[in-house]
Amino acid sequence: MVNSNRASAVAAVANAPALDPGYAGGTPPHRAIPHFFESAERPLYGVYHPPQSPRRGAPAVVYCHTLGVEQVTSNRVEAESARAAAALGFPGFRYHARGHGDSSGDFAAVTFATLVEDALAAAAEARRRSGAARVVWIGVRFGALVAAEAMRQDETAAGCALWEPVHSAEDYFRAMLRNLLFSQVVKGRRPDATVAQLLERIGSEGRVDVHGYYLHQALYESARGLTLASLLAGWSGATLLTQVQKRGTLAPAHAALVTALEGRGARVTVTHVNEEPGWHFISNPAWEGADVVRDTRNWLDALA
Repeated sequence: MVNSNRASAVAAVANAPALDPGYAGGTPPHRAIPHFFESAERPLYGVYHPPQSPRRGAPAVVYCHTLGVEQVTSNRVEAESARAAAALGFPGFRYHARGHGDSSGDFAAVTFATLVEDALAAAAEARRRSGAARVVWIGVRFGALVAAEAMRQDETAAGCALWEPVHSAEDYFRAMLRNLLFSQVVKGRRPDATVAQLLERIGSEGRVDVHGYYLHQALYESARGLTLASLLAGWSGATLLTQVQKRGTLAPAHAALVTALEGRGARVTVTHVNEEPGWHFISNPAWEGADVVRDTRNWLDALA
């Protein structure tokens, strides 16, 4: 999946306020600033949400998106959360990593290291635009791994929020491929490969098509051994873990992470969104994740 450089197409709005695309009239619109910024000399697309009434000492809130279809379906929730943060007085920043959305770059060349590099560039841009000294990282699904590694490399973290985080990259990729095979069965087709064979195909052919988004060898090989617990091993700051699952109890992997964090003295807030997550399939209207937005807003309000 190759994304062209679209910087010239948005040059007129790069540094000017624009109506938030979610504005439908009736109430005063939130002003968002879409623009391009640089990471490793590449233009990346970002949207800055200035605080409506700046809160003294408030950190900037940076959203690390997930992958593939999940990135598309969770975009609306990120936007709603950034608006809610801005209404509280927190500057918010959303972005597309290289090879994603409106940013430049070839997704075939994306690795875990480049995702982290882009996250750090986004945080620097958020601090530059807002004047904030610190950052709250919000990791969405696979983005939780990216946020965790970014926090290890950056000393400005004031907190992190993990939305139904991925705990193991290898398990995540395997689940992605299992869901692909299951969708073929639902459509009445017999899968022509197993998960193991699809993983072999990534090695031999360099990629596998997963619902129109390619899982490339570079990303798979660079991330497959990562776990959230190891990346957060040195973290003891304020943490929000939001579970989005149709179940009444905390998932074992989530519970183990909470125990580990609290054992290091971290102040952990756990919230449950007892519904089927909306990021598996593109829907119309888009999934808004109102409970996720509310829980994150309340956590931010208590943070600063």
